[in-house]
Amino acid sequence: MPTVTESPIEAYASCHNGRCAGYKQQPVQAIRTLTEFSYVDFGGDVPGIERSTDLIRFADEADEPCPVCGEPRLVSDQVRPIYPNVSGVPQDRLLHVNDDSERVRDMQLSDAKREAEMAQMRALMERQAAAIERQQNQIERLSEPRRGPGRPRKVEE
Repeated sequence: MPTVTESPIEAYASCHNGRCAGYKQQPVQAIRTLTEFSYVDFGGDVPGIERSTDLIRFADEADEPCPVCGEPRLVSDQVRPIYPNVSGVPQDRLLHVNDDSERVRDMQLSDAKREAEMAQMRALMERQAAAIERQQNQIERLSEPRRGPGRPRKVEE
């Protein structure tokens, strides 16, 4: 029968998505469950531990969801390492490979929206110009001097 030991520890939680703002590790309370299997558990006669497993879980289940995206977070007893930048390329460069194409796509989308709005504005301006022209023609017709009733005009044959 394996020996199981639980102890509270200070651990670090982070979102599993490297692009999420919750990816940065935050300290949380956790519980370490150490399960040890002895040689005797497997039928041996030598004293000592043959193997062990370590499980770290959140002490409070409310700490598990990422505060930014709501997905389940990872918990670890180790701080994520930061390696020296020997190559000159940022550590998280692979996470941001497609950011440039996303920015271009966003700019193209905003340009398309702006063009659609401009086309609507041009159509509206053309309709208004046509309405103004009709009104001008009507005003000119109404402002022409009218001749009163009289003899009919002479028709040339």
